[in-house]
This record gives sequence, C-alpha cells and structure tokens, in this order.
Amino acid sequence: MSSWQTVYTTSVPHQAEIVKDVLINEGFAAIVFNLQDHSYKFGQLEVKVNPDSVMRALKIINEQISFNNE
Repeated sequence: MSSWQTVYTTSVPHQAEIVKDVLINEGFAAIVFNLQDHSYKFGQLEVKVNPDSVMRALKIINEQISFNNE
C-alpha cells in the first residue's frame, strides 16, 4: 500500500467515499486511507490509487466530480 498515490484529499468522509466509488465504477482499484483522529474527527481522508493509474484517475475526478464547497 505504500506505493499507492493520493489523488484526492478531503476532511468530509462521504466525499471521499463518493470519489472512491466513482473511480471503482470506472475500473480503478481505489481505497480511502483515513488519517482522521478517531475521537475528534479532524484531519484528512485520502483516496489512493495504484501509481500507474494516477493521471487517468485525476482526469476522471476533474471531469465527473464537483462538490459545492470546493
């Protein structure tokens, strides 16, 4: 897992899950890596993909996903 690359970062759990699900539906292997403090829920969540998929995944994210708070 250490070779996986971050393609999206957020502090909102459902946004990370949406991005992961979109990428999985497009055929990518994607995971959410939770870096949030479990007690206080601050910190980041990172959506990660394999290194050979980074550019294609970023293109999908930019074309298909937009959250109002960004």
